[in-house]
Amino acid sequence: MRITTLVENTVNKPGLLAEHGLSILLETEEETILFDTGQKYALVHNATKMGIDLSNVDKIVLSHGHSDHTGGLEDTLRTTGKAHLYGHPNILDDKYSRGKCEQRSIGMPYTKESLELMGADLHLSKQPVQISHNIQTTGEIRRQSGFETIHDRLCVMRDGMLVKDDLLDDLSLIITGQEGVAVIFGCGHSGVINTLAHVQQLTDNAPISMLMGGIHLIDATTDRIDRTIQELKQFEIGKLALCHCTGMLAMIKLHEAFGSKLVFNNVGAQIEWN
Repeated sequence: MRITTLVENTVNKPGLLAEHGLSILLETEEETILFDTGQKYALVHNATKMGIDLSNVDKIVLSHGHSDHTGGLEDTLRTTGKAHLYGHPNILDDKYSRGKCEQRSIGMPYTKESLELMGADLHLSKQPVQISHNIQTTGEIRRQSGFETIHDRLCVMRDGMLVKDDLLDDLSLIITGQEGVAVIFGCGHSGVINTLAHVQQLTDNAPISMLMGGIHLIDATTDRIDRTIQELKQFEIGKLALCHCTGMLAMIKLHEAFGSKLVFNNVGAQIEWN
């Protein structure tokens, strides 16, 4: 399987665009699956520059309902044509970021009806969903660790009032292969340790050989980052290809802890995984 990062916050290859968001493409001989679609402009541009034909995509998985992971859906569906769209039912919630002086809409900029008009066949489930013979979603992730919390600024509109968003729509992809299990994160709002514990329950404690994507430590305290690293070491992961919302301080500390196992996963990066 070839795994390509098409959208991410940083880029170091000429001709490609960086964008605050994430999109990762999974290609096998049998099918092509897209995980998230970035914020708006970068996905189709970068795929075209890299010679990737998005018309081969017939399945799109959304990690959660924030706009930096879903905003590129319109341009993507215009390129792919009809496609199966997978996610949690709460991806359609009206989501906001609330600060001291302002509140900002950060939810998916599409309705269920508009997505269907664009050609999306929606498959929304709280339970794990088998996307292909060796790829499944985590479904809704149980929160087990006491230290992996969600920032109060992330809210959702309920009955005309903003309340804290528990982000139950946050999910990851599980890929099972010869090398063990790879877990592809969007933002990991559920907590990377919570997610990995959930993955082990779903896979009968299969070894987790790779993490990829964002694990949302960008606004975490030093104590939480250190605790996360301590817990991660117990999983004996072979590769961490991290990016997006992981955060610079966390990346530095992860590099100190994991050395060459940590890969800075910029736009255009490709990983072959079996």
